[in-house]
Amino acid sequence: MSTFLEVKNRVLSKRDRSSRGRIDQHAVTICSLINDREEFYTTSSCSGRFHLYRGVGNKSSNADTKKTLGKGPGGFDRFRISHGFIASSEAALRYFNLETLKEDPEGGGDKIVEVDQYENLLEGGGAEEEEEEEEENESLPLAPPTAPLAPPTLNSHPTVPELQVSEDEASLIFLRFESFILHVCCSSLNAADALMSAARSAGYKTVGVQSSGATSKVDGKVIVQVLGDEFLEMPLFDTKGKEVMLAKLVNDRQRRNWAKIGRFEAEVKRMEYSEADKTKGGKGKHYDVVGDVAIVKDVDVNSPHAETIGMDIMQSNSKIKVVAVQNDSLSGVEKMSNLTIVAGNFSRLQKDGGLVTTHQEFGIKCLVDLNRTFFTARMGPERIRLCNCVSRGENVLSLFSGVGLEGLMIAGRREISGLTFVELNPVAVNCLKRGLELLGRNKAVVVKGAKERVKILEGDAMEVLKSLEDNSFDRIIAPRPKESSTDGDLSSEFSGSNFLEAMLPKLKERGECHWYDFAADHEVESGCPRTKKGIEDVVRQLGWRAEFLYAGKAGSGSIAKRQFRVCIDFRVIKA
Repeated sequence: MSTFLEVKNRVLSKRDRSSRGRIDQHAVTICSLINDREEFYTTSSCSGRFHLYRGVGNKSSNADTKKTLGKGPGGFDRFRISHGFIASSEAALRYFNLETLKEDPEGGGDKIVEVDQYENLLEGGGAEEEEEEEEENESLPLAPPTAPLAPPTLNSHPTVPELQVSEDEASLIFLRFESFILHVCCSSLNAADALMSAARSAGYKTVGVQSSGATSKVDGKVIVQVLGDEFLEMPLFDTKGKEVMLAKLVNDRQRRNWAKIGRFEAEVKRMEYSEADKTKGGKGKHYDVVGDVAIVKDVDVNSPHAETIGMDIMQSNSKIKVVAVQNDSLSGVEKMSNLTIVAGNFSRLQKDGGLVTTHQEFGIKCLVDLNRTFFTARMGPERIRLCNCVSRGENVLSLFSGVGLEGLMIAGRREISGLTFVELNPVAVNCLKRGLELLGRNKAVVVKGAKERVKILEGDAMEVLKSLEDNSFDRIIAPRPKESSTDGDLSSEFSGSNFLEAMLPKLKERGECHWYDFAADHEVESGCPRTKKGIEDVVRQLGWRAEFLYAGKAGSGSIAKRQFRVCIDFRVIKA
């Protein structure tokens, strides 16, 4: 029987076959916070959406209605699905123009993208794979008016008459707003209780255990559902002159819906319950694990206790074959470590100083030279969050990619059209090439042709950017170049501003960037205003506008006392 963590890794490694091919933008953070804890994993989510529909019921088998209305089951069709909001009166006029449903099915809503349209097919077709990370949350539309019913007889229910629906009635367009919904698998009832308490504290009223009990996959499967209460469903007749009013109804609900998600995020961060944070002895785990290597800090390698500590770690975890002590901070452009083996297989330390291991996260593997490349397992939660942000068909650029695990995860789990790595360190490039070979052979990779869609460019990022076409990438991943020993950029000639000026033109209109920086604890609490201002100034100088989507800690733990690695997600509006 599989353990909870084994099932969690298997579920989170699956390909997202929802219509968008990614977790909704406003659900990414809450899903990442929950998945970061070992006692939970999310199975489906929707951040809240609205759409137009027509038909007498999405589960209907009425052949005549289907023939009259179109492709959906029973003639049920949805139009203009949006997980955002209606930004202006002009957008409202477009969205609620019922006369243009056929020629403008998007209507300013989400881009219509079909599964497999980018030819990234699953091995074996993938017909049986479960759909993930977007809750369809279907229910029957409002029923048409009914005729008066006969008085009920004693101890019986009245018979509901079967009414014939005319073509005009069946073609009626409805507007529906659906609130946030989330399903989470919990390792125990105690864990479920902690999560439900956090949800209720955030203001959610419809919270409960949806299913519980032993299954063939995991002993004691407990599913918690969290459902918001912002709903709207109404028929639309003549919308002329009412578009802005309808947009306000939708936007008000979405605003309250997202605010409650934000409160839920704060409650999950404060949630104290955790079964996984402690070892059998009741003490926290004070080391990082990369592949089969445990990395310990703040230990004197010359101390007689160093080997004892290493042996204790290896006894507590049979998968660890080497224990090494990190002697000092990361240094140099390549951000190299300085590790000394204190227990385990000492022959793993190569003559050239390399210490190589194979690391795996959610089924995706990479090769890491711990002494000559930068890699931290603490960025694991951030890597899965980043992967969940990528939509189907995107062209992605990863700068300063290192060994490239985040990009390999994107290539292996998302139907992207292309991915370009840029890295200067030749050792990291070799690790990346080996990782790409592993990707091609990895049975856990759920997207066919993932390896063929990846390109590796070795060289200085500023020079490589000059060779790339403008307006060619949907998404860019870029850490701000910085020395660990100084509070600033590598030099005045290679500042964060200069780098942004060279990088941002490569983004398409409304392209998104994940910008990594370092911030003090008080800056993180206030949303990283210093970093945001720097980004905003550069974007404004380029004549564009920045729309900030996310600002928070990247990964777990701190990099120094009261110092954190942070990520700022922003969209560039060029029009």
